[in-house]
Amino acid sequence: MGGSPRRGGTLQRATDNERSLVDSMGLRHPSSAACMSKASPGALRSRPSRADRFMDFSGEDEVARSFCVVRDRWIPVIVRSDLGSGEVAELERLMPGAVPGGRVVVGLHLLFEAAHLLADLDVPHPPVEAMLRRLLAAVTARVTGLDAGRSEEWLDRREDVLAAGRFDAAELRAYWGKHSGRWNLYDATRPYLQDPRLAAECREDGPPGRLAMNRPSGNNGVWTDNTPQAVPLDAAEAAGWLLVWYGFGPSGTAAVRSRNGRGSKTCKAGPYRSLISYFPHAPERLFVSLVASVPGPSAWPTSPGDDLAPWEGDLLAPTAPPAPSGPVSLLTARTAHAVLLTGDDVGRTTGCRVTWGTSVALPAAVDPYVIERDKGGPLLASRERAVWRDLDALLLKVRPGTRVSRRRPTVFDTLADLPPDTLRSLGVRAVAWDQERRDKNSRWYEATTPPLLGHMEENSPEGAAAIAAAHHQAEAAASALGRALSAAWHAVNTGRRSQERSGFLGRALTRYWEEAETEFWKVVTDTGERPAFRRITLSCFDTAAKPLKTTVHGMDAVAKARVGLTHPSGKK
Repeated sequence: MGGSPRRGGTLQRATDNERSLVDSMGLRHPSSAACMSKASPGALRSRPSRADRFMDFSGEDEVARSFCVVRDRWIPVIVRSDLGSGEVAELERLMPGAVPGGRVVVGLHLLFEAAHLLADLDVPHPPVEAMLRRLLAAVTARVTGLDAGRSEEWLDRREDVLAAGRFDAAELRAYWGKHSGRWNLYDATRPYLQDPRLAAECREDGPPGRLAMNRPSGNNGVWTDNTPQAVPLDAAEAAGWLLVWYGFGPSGTAAVRSRNGRGSKTCKAGPYRSLISYFPHAPERLFVSLVASVPGPSAWPTSPGDDLAPWEGDLLAPTAPPAPSGPVSLLTARTAHAVLLTGDDVGRTTGCRVTWGTSVALPAAVDPYVIERDKGGPLLASRERAVWRDLDALLLKVRPGTRVSRRRPTVFDTLADLPPDTLRSLGVRAVAWDQERRDKNSRWYEATTPPLLGHMEENSPEGAAAIAAAHHQAEAAASALGRALSAAWHAVNTGRRSQERSGFLGRALTRYWEEAETEFWKVVTDTGERPAFRRITLSCFDTAAKPLKTTVHGMDAVAKARVGLTHPSGKK
């Protein structure tokens, strides 16, 4: 899952904490020695430190095994920098060699057991992060009891979980053990989040690089990695990209899958493809971020059936995927693709089968982390649109628009019921991938806001209104800037096509939005602040219009266009 994982890295010796986890989980398989061998050969590293040396074990006595996502390290995280002395001692016990503020890589169990000591995830690829945060929210709901209950009962339970300040290690071990045999990435019988039926239903493996969406393929050029398709992936990297295929897989053609004598290679797009996701985010407190990211009961689907994650139930028929029936199935079981990995004896993915996972459209469901529109479906990711321009839609339950109204992500609906100090500490983590439904990608991106959810309309209606007004003023100023520059350009370039002015306008508007963001955050910090958007538009106009003022005619055209900015009412 790393940006530049080390290939063929050293083996890792399991700690005493990990060995006890193995025993409690009962993950030993008849065909292999439980979960006691090589961890990820490609564990991520940053700068040399004690935390890094913690990741470098020699494993002369280790036994080969299947990569276990519960215990093996594949999720990069950052340790809190403000740990007290007792917490530092606990950190040393759980993760020998880790240091406050350092970066380590953990498996699912250690992430949850040490969540109160961790600041945040440190995942390099936004689509991996988007899927991982959904997975972690589902497990959080399961191990805390936040997957059941209604209204006040559920809110009281969440308050108790936050008051405890950490996840219960015994509950975690019981959960992993209850589903033992489902956590191994290359298991022959029931590999983690994969469909073993593809071994018979797909003819042959595709190259391992097909799994990694940051490698060039199809209509996509080099993204962040120019590694050839045939080069194997480390298990840690494969675990992350496996999640991405379930959420962001493209529509179009894939490997041929034959069922009941009929073959097909047509896939539907993943449920989160082209979308931007918003998660409640507590800086320096991963535990709080995870609990706050569990959607409340009003956001749960109510279709009949058991609310199960893929690893909790039986394999389902791909011809009729069930509608999600609760928070866990909503966050983990919606996918249009099926994947099966092939691993080698040193823990690498050497091939993969990626194909359709459903022959019909997925049942409709409202994802709790996306902005819904009354027309056009969820808000789409756009590399041209700054994330802060939609933040008021997170503070207002419904943001009215002249043409399209927006409804904030449902996970935000219960945040106003959090303890006041907790709510005031929360910001937003946005992760997105600008792409088409088919296999064509533009750019992924992410953003983290300062704490601002204390201004939610239920908690601070005046603050939410002031921030929404600031955004409206910024948009109005940008529109005025665009009109003024267009008028000047057309007056000077008579007879030229409108398409030719796009670069001229684009550069000016890009600069405007960069400078306007600073003014916007002043309002978030002090809702009584008056943003200086008009001053920014004049500065951007003057800079952009300079090339048009090379003639008397051009100077006159620019001066007339500028009046629209200095006197927007039309009065001189």
